[in-house]
Amino acid sequence: MKLTAIGLIAMVAIVMQLSPTMAWQPPTAGCCQALRDQGPCMCYFIKNTWIGPTIQAPNGHKLFADCNVPYPSC
Repeated sequence: MKLTAIGLIAMVAIVMQLSPTMAWQPPTAGCCQALRDQGPCMCYFIKNTWIGPTIQAPNGHKLFADCNVPYPSC
């Protein structure tokens, strides 16, 4: 699997949406699509020390649920 710059930019956008300092808003269609598109790389992001804790937080799980994307089991 190849991590692309576009994939990384998409994940940064997702992480920003999960930021605990921001009020929770439902994910946009674009955010959900980025989450689906990055499915093969998701375990890499979850294990990443910078992005992983945010994805593993309750809002991270909520994002997957709201987008109807299964939370990966890595």
